[in-house]
Amino acid sequence: MPVAPGERPVALLREALAVEVLLDGTWHPAELLGWRHDAPDSARLRVRLDRDGGPRVLWVPPALVRLPVPGAVPAPRRSAPALPAPHRAAHPPVRRSAPAAPSDAPVAPPAAGASAGGTSAAELRLQVELLKLQAWVREERRRVVVVLDGGRDAGQAGIAAALVEHLDPRWARVVTGAADRAALLPSPCGILVADRCWCGPAPVAVDELVARERALLDGGVQLVKLWCSVRRPDADPVAEAALVGATSTPGAPWTVLAADDEPRARLAALRHVLAALDYRGRSDDALGRPDPLVVAAVPPLAVRA
Repeated sequence: MPVAPGERPVALLREALAVEVLLDGTWHPAELLGWRHDAPDSARLRVRLDRDGGPRVLWVPPALVRLPVPGAVPAPRRSAPALPAPHRAAHPPVRRSAPAAPSDAPVAPPAAGASAGGTSAAELRLQVELLKLQAWVREERRRVVVVLDGGRDAGQAGIAAALVEHLDPRWARVVTGAADRAALLPSPCGILVADRCWCGPAPVAVDELVARERALLDGGVQLVKLWCSVRRPDADPVAEAALVGATSTPGAPWTVLAADDEPRARLAALRHVLAALDYRGRSDDALGRPDPLVVAAVPPLAVRA
């Protein structure tokens, strides 16, 4: 969605999330209220904390905010203030096909018509990491392509939507369907998500696909490839394994994602994308460890001549 000059997409949380903010060299208890894209190359988080004898609301860079990790003792919470209508989310959360796991309480505001489950606390931590990633991509003038391919109806659309949900749409886009090769080139300082159009929908020759990926890598593009697999009667695991094995190369290996449990697979996909990119300010505590029952790396073939 294009953004008019001067417009600042804002997302607010229904319930404040306990965090810590680094001020004057010290971490202070605070509450995360939401975030906005302050400029084409930066995002800021809206936080509330007690300072100078009373509560204050500040906009701070993501690098100065530390999110809670599982098992940490949260800071006390207060109810989030009601804000005027013009400040409502200009970039609303996407529709979720299934509610989050009960252990992760919903904290993000659902848009009109969205499922009641909302966004889990675990996914919210990853969404903030995605904001850090986009800021790094812009600052370092990187180009990133995230490939989501695999079985039909294996949740690729939900993962793609979650990846760009709160990113600045001027520098992050999703390409779906029968895209031509030009559409699969990321813009400078941008993130492109290819949703089931990397290996098809029309059959593509293995050598052509490997050559295309090699050209992107030579041009400085960073590739992260996820193959979403589901156990269904119409699935062809032999053909999938042959294609994945033949196109997993050292510079662009595949990671297979068991996508039968869609919410679990979506979290694993976000974690994998963030862990695969060494961006500035990455919080490995927020990312956590990969789920070995959901993600599996594919050994790359030797580089082709």
